[in-house]
Amino acid sequence: MIPQTFVVFASPVTLRLSLPANPRQRVTGEPAPPVERSFARLPLLVQIDPIHRQIRASLSPLPGQLELYASTDFSAACADSMDDHAARVLQLLGSTPSPTLQALIDGTELPAPPPRVPREIANWRAKAVLATTGKLSLVDGLIEGMDEPQASVLRLAWNGNAALQRTSQTVVSIGQALGMSAADLDAFFIAADAISL
Repeated sequence: MIPQTFVVFASPVTLRLSLPANPRQRVTGEPAPPVERSFARLPLLVQIDPIHRQIRASLSPLPGQLELYASTDFSAACADSMDDHAARVLQLLGSTPSPTLQALIDGTELPAPPPRVPREIANWRAKAVLATTGKLSLVDGLIEGMDEPQASVLRLAWNGNAALQRTSQTVVSIGQALGMSAADLDAFFIAADAISL
């Protein structure tokens, strides 16, 4: 049996729901009066749609679905664990999840999601952002200062056409050496992905 995955909120969220309160309402179709309920967590169901290359999330008992990933991230996101999907839901909901969850319930337009942090970027994009911020030579120096054979391997990847993965320990370590927080690295990846020629 697969254990149930939940989206766990930092603090309980209060939502207005119109759920049938008794069996008679379910049979007669009488509208249920809205009731306020608080949730510390909601069960997560993930739907993978290979035809449209989308991954969506349902949070029972809420109607509607959240788009977790569109076609640009579909292939990589298919390998994510349920905990990864739960973390993505929390990222989309932001620090105050109630408005987005209430919009799902009401069927109204969802608030704009936070910018998508790319899972990977091409080396040239990273170098372009580093060059505009004056940090490209610092990264080159960090690579040269590493022990062998790591320096040679990293130098070949950095000067080749490899892609940088956001979750790579090497990327995180170099970011920390440059004084970048996790949010700074996210912003760096977003800026690099947004470059258009």
